[in-house]
Amino acid sequence: MKNNQGMAAIITVIILGALMVLIGSVMTLTSISEGQSTLSETKAKNNQSLLDACAEEALIKINKNNALPTTIITSIGSCTATLNSQVGTNWNLTLNTIGEMSYLGINLILDRDSIISISSWTDQ
Repeated sequence: MKNNQGMAAIITVIILGALMVLIGSVMTLTSISEGQSTLSETKAKNNQSLLDACAEEALIKINKNNALPTTIITSIGSCTATLNSQVGTNWNLTLNTIGEMSYLGINLILDRDSIISISSWTDQ
């Protein structure tokens, strides 16, 4: 009888230990997943901020110099700029982020007269 009680105790300890390892593993994986999700959201927000800064800088360059540089450098990163077309005062340009952050781009259509008016802002 004592031998069976000892065996039951060992099996119970093994089962409880396995459950604790399983629960710990699930909690660790959930935590990692949440961390990756948060990092992804942060990168997306930073990327959008970079793209907004690049668009603002592009508009300043177009207004001051009547030209669009191929690379726009801001304090938070860089973007490539492509002039798709320019007919009279109508400009069509594309801006894309450069670097580690996930790819993001926009297409701007604007009218550069005495002031710059954005006709269209389309995310890519």
